[in-house]
Amino acid sequence: MKPFRTELPALILVTFNRAYLLEKILKSIHSFSWNYSCFIVVNNACSDSTSDILEEYKDKLNLEIITLAENIGHGAGLAKAMQSIVDKGEVPKHLVFLEDDSIPQKEYLDFLVQAAQNRKYTLISSGGYLVKLGKRIKIHPKGNEILPADFGLFDGAIARFEDLIKVGYPIENWFMMFDDFEYCYRIKKSGFQIGVLKNPYVEIRHEGWGGGTSHSHLWRSYYQSRNFVLFLKMHFTWFYFWDFLILQSKRLLGGIVAPNSLHVSKMRLMGIRAGLIGKTGKSLNLNTLKEN
Repeated sequence: MKPFRTELPALILVTFNRAYLLEKILKSIHSFSWNYSCFIVVNNACSDSTSDILEEYKDKLNLEIITLAENIGHGAGLAKAMQSIVDKGEVPKHLVFLEDDSIPQKEYLDFLVQAAQNRKYTLISSGGYLVKLGKRIKIHPKGNEILPADFGLFDGAIARFEDLIKVGYPIENWFMMFDDFEYCYRIKKSGFQIGVLKNPYVEIRHEGWGGGTSHSHLWRSYYQSRNFVLFLKMHFTWFYFWDFLILQSKRLLGGIVAPNSLHVSKMRLMGIRAGLIGKTGKSLNLNTLKEN
């Protein structure tokens, strides 16, 4: 079957137990009357009222709902959505990444599509960084300028779909953390470019991050450290080897004076060990903080 090409963007969103925000987002998008080729929502084994909300908006927004039996993480959920587009034989010009904790305004979609007409960039994100040895420098574009980046966040991003298919899908067995970094590394390694622009039409909340002493900070520290090690094993360079050592040393030393420092440092060291012995997937129980 010959692929169906369309100038309209495809929308994808992965959600997990944020029904109160998801309902607000879908209600808003319904009022915006956006034009898109498809809108795929991945239900990452939600245990709240997410399924009911998705059913309510399924026909209103022509949603394609992918319901998973277990929470496989954000990057893997994106990969499922991208594969679904390919399986349908559809080739949208652009892919727009939505988040269940980022609230778009009506102008959001047109703004991103217009920005993406700049053929220099494969992926344009609403937030990104330059990678320097042992540090990350946040990029602050002004006005409508688009600045080059080493990696951009999935949150509030748009990308040329055909380029992404050449790169491949986001990594599927890391559960969460560092998957956007790894994917952007592959985008650039494939010869494509990443840009960052200031997007005034989205409120990015980062609901799941929590503070430095929160429970979520503990398990995120574990997965961030583990997946950085897995990244090194997959894409080894001396630059990233020293980058890893410097960043982890800074985090471990900085944790000495931070509240709950011993617990955070323990989670980071556990993550490093897990990466070294090759643990992947959901190797840490988010509730008990014990390894599987």
